[in-house]
Amino acid sequence: MSDGSGGSDRDSSGLKRAFQIQLMALSIGLSLWLVWFLRSLVLDVLLALIVALVLDPAVKFLYRFNLKRSIASVIVFVAALCIFLVVVFLVTRPLYNAGVKFSHELPRLVNQAQTGTGRFGQLIRQFHVDSYVQANSSKLTSLLTQASGPAVVAAKTVLSGVARVVTIFLLSLFIEIEAPVLFGVIYQQAGPLRRVALMRVRRRLVKAITGYVLGNLLTSIIAGVVVYIALLALGVPFPIVLAVWVAVVDLLPLVGGLLAGVPTVLFALLHSVAAGIIVAVIFIVYQQLENHILNPVIMSRTVRLNTLWVLISVLVGADLLGFIGALIGIPVAATIQVIGGEIWSMQQRKRGIDPAEGQLFFDDKGGDLQL
Repeated sequence: MSDGSGGSDRDSSGLKRAFQIQLMALSIGLSLWLVWFLRSLVLDVLLALIVALVLDPAVKFLYRFNLKRSIASVIVFVAALCIFLVVVFLVTRPLYNAGVKFSHELPRLVNQAQTGTGRFGQLIRQFHVDSYVQANSSKLTSLLTQASGPAVVAAKTVLSGVARVVTIFLLSLFIEIEAPVLFGVIYQQAGPLRRVALMRVRRRLVKAITGYVLGNLLTSIIAGVVVYIALLALGVPFPIVLAVWVAVVDLLPLVGGLLAGVPTVLFALLHSVAAGIIVAVIFIVYQQLENHILNPVIMSRTVRLNTLWVLISVLVGADLLGFIGALIGIPVAATIQVIGGEIWSMQQRKRGIDPAEGQLFFDDKGGDLQL
């Protein structure tokens, strides 16, 4: 009887464990589906967290002058938002002026195309499309007069993007204000050992993510300033627009410089061959300086990820979430590395081994990579 009872207990225990495993798998699957379904909101929250981490040192600096944390946070975040809006204005203003100028020139261009006069008409005759223009003049006139449609769509897109950025800033502001209370509750619920581990993870994450974002911003701003000075000196049109384009695209790790440089060089070539060659040389020289001097100096003490790990994180982020995903790929990879390193260290300590702090991945020289 005892053997039968023992076998029944073992079967019941096995069924219970199998049910728990299936329930856990189902919960994980539903959680992943929910995250993917709400990926736009999740992305905004991640961006808000990154913004809060980046602006946290400035908030702490003002906090030292006996300002309330909420007041210091509002001052810093409003200042950062104003800087962003100024950058948007500097980019969109020249484009708006160019659009207004084009709309004023549109009737004259249509007339030149139909009559074959003026510079525009000469280009049409040179490329032997004058007969096509004459045969389809009414259609071309209709299409050109409706050219304001894409401009309206672009304006709506810009306004929508600005509204989303403002929302992210507001969310990050509340995160910054409430973060100490939230972390205080978490630390109280955790045991002494876990509390120390959580504090260590938080410290490393702040250092890694803040260092990466600020370092990336600094190198991108330097790239934009260098390109702006070069284009302004060469007389290339829209230097501020192209400089901001370079600064934004240069934020992409590894490939940002190339993606930013090709269109800029081509635009400079349209102005003059000499300008295109000079801009190309400037891009090549600057990329070498950024890759071998600026990036190692700025980021070597903050984010220290293996090059392959960086490339994988950028590719996965870009495939899942596009440009924004490529930007946040490295912070997410750094988070995985920090948390994974802490878990690995805790497991080693449980086995009686005192691991070197943070040794989880390997750097390009074959040694252990310190977090």
